[in-house]
Amino acid sequence: MLGVVRRNPEFGKLWLSQLVSQFGNWLNRIAILALIGSLSGEEGGAQAVLGLGALYAFELAIRMLPAAVFGPLAGPLADRISRLHLMIASDVLRALVVLAMIWVREAGQLPILYALLVAQMSLSVFFEAARSASVPNTVSKEDLHEAYALSAVTWSLMLTLGTLASAAGIQLLGVRGLFVADAATYLISVGFLLRLKLPPMPVQVEPFRWRDVFLMTELRRALEHVRGLGLLPVLATKSFWGPAGGFLVVLALAGKVRFAGEGAATGGEGLAVAAGSATAILYAARGLGTGIGPVLGRRLLGSTDRGLRLAIHLGFLVAAVGYAFFGFTTTLGWASAWVLFAHVGGSAVWVSSTTIWQRRVDDAFRGRVFALEFLGMTLAISLFGAVAGLLFDLGQSLRLAVWALSGLVLILGALWGVAARRSGP
Repeated sequence: MLGVVRRNPEFGKLWLSQLVSQFGNWLNRIAILALIGSLSGEEGGAQAVLGLGALYAFELAIRMLPAAVFGPLAGPLADRISRLHLMIASDVLRALVVLAMIWVREAGQLPILYALLVAQMSLSVFFEAARSASVPNTVSKEDLHEAYALSAVTWSLMLTLGTLASAAGIQLLGVRGLFVADAATYLISVGFLLRLKLPPMPVQVEPFRWRDVFLMTELRRALEHVRGLGLLPVLATKSFWGPAGGFLVVLALAGKVRFAGEGAATGGEGLAVAAGSATAILYAARGLGTGIGPVLGRRLLGSTDRGLRLAIHLGFLVAAVGYAFFGFTTTLGWASAWVLFAHVGGSAVWVSSTTIWQRRVDDAFRGRVFALEFLGMTLAISLFGAVAGLLFDLGQSLRLAVWALSGLVLILGALWGVAARRSGP
């Protein structure tokens, strides 16, 4: 798979930037979850007002919703101004925002942590819109699916290594040390991007207008382009995948309430270490599964549109079954095994849908189509993340929340299949 990097050196630079910054992202994610879990237990903490499930669901929503808010702006900008400059500026600003997180030390400062996370994820929207739109400009058409497969495997590998490193890093460096490490990875990413060369931006027929952004005119143009290509169900795949967003809340909850062990009784830093370590292991299992999925799917089903659509069908089913069995588990080992299995399916849904539309969408629309896809996805994931947190807080049953989400994934996967069949082969 690394052959795509050797054959396409500019993609290699973009890939190295992705590799190092995503490693830091997972250090940051586990650090934030551990910090929320430990501060929420303090006297007078946020958990006195909101349940633990709601706090974790709020963290997930903050990670998702900026794409819905800023996507209508990020997409058009990624189609009109230098994508390279947009990525570099985003990385530098994210490094500064993450460094500011080291000052959050008390339960009363959790709103500051959430505000900084909003800023970090808002900047990430612009980076990802530019990066996603740039990939087809750095590889040959024949290498596009392999490039996206490598990007997905890299995301998975960095999830695995980053979360495992965070489990050790929390003990060695503390939560705030992980924030410093994350900031450093953004700056290293800039170093790779400074060497990247991209072709000139495509000429746009319509000029950029703020009115078009606010009225969603730009996204409507992208929607018409996608509809004309018969790709609307494919573009909506990640929206149908929305209930799986609740699984991310479940993993954080399981790390604290089911697998934190003795650390849960000590509270404070001991709780942060125990819950953070357990959550990191579950996320690492997720990373292994998402790394295996694209490789396995490509070998078994191929990379034709028909094979990729079949991979999406199977992906919904595998994910639902994996998390249904996760609900029965009482040991971290078995829980990790079922999480790994579930995300073999999840990554098939993700990579296959992206590859299909990127192959056929015109370069002049890629940034806006990416923003349109993420708008639906982030709203769906945020909604079902809130559902997962609410189900847990109301019933204090992790098992009930998991089974409800598994059922929803299965149902929406079946509905996606119906929509896809009606749209064409």
